[in-house]
Amino acid sequence: MGNYELLYIIPTQFADTEIDGLREKVAGMITATGATVTRNESLGKIKLAYPIKHQRHGTYVLVYFTAEPNTIAGIDRQFRLSDEVLRHLIVDMPAGAENKKFEIASYVAPLSEEARELKQERRSTDTRKPFTTVVQPESVAPVAKAEEVASMSMEELDKKLDEILDADV
Repeated sequence: MGNYELLYIIPTQFADTEIDGLREKVAGMITATGATVTRNESLGKIKLAYPIKHQRHGTYVLVYFTAEPNTIAGIDRQFRLSDEVLRHLIVDMPAGAENKKFEIASYVAPLSEEARELKQERRSTDTRKPFTTVVQPESVAPVAKAEEVASMSMEELDKKLDEILDADV
């Protein structure tokens, strides 16, 4: 018997009350193959990174179960044929995963305004000291400090870059 982790997405066409019924139906599909479900948890509804079958939001459900390795292909096939599941993934369960609590977060495009705001929030709450010591090998020229580079104009930066490139040749 192997330990497996299943994560699947239920489309938003189902109401919150119907999701519990779908979770039980999926658990029944798994136990019908001779497996035993050890954890069946809804992680919540979030916006998907990209539309799947014209759905932009989905409810994520995490299931841990133990099963014989030869039954996994049958379970996977049932999920591929199911209309109630947008996407699913079955993997070997990592050691200690049963005790971990998972939280999901909505996808944020890297260059969006929302991503910039999140980055600013992280910077303002970061209490770590900045790393200032730089160890350079003797063959490499010392690196200018951040304050010096920030105060340079574009012409000075171009000149400095040309000097560095000429020195390497």
